[in-house]
Amino acid sequence: MSKRKAKDQEIDRATENDGLSEADFESAVITYPKKTPKIALNMRIETEVVAQAKKVARARNLDGYTQLLRLYIREGLERDHELFEKA
Repeated sequence: MSKRKAKDQEIDRATENDGLSEADFESAVITYPKKTPKIALNMRIETEVVAQAKKVARARNLDGYTQLLRLYIREGLERDHELFEKA
């Protein structure tokens, strides 16, 4: 079973109890965001941080710890962007 199919089944289990009718549940369409171009970034990160990121990524069923770190960077930038808009 591929990772994509395993994730689909996990999403199905997670949404079974969200109050959708059977008709809505049967017709639900799962979409994944389009992959965007990326640039290479070279960073030196402590080994403990990488080890912890790997554990968290596995627990969150992400493809890898770099995906988690990109997510954290994006969330931080979005949060700080709101600070600049208020100023």
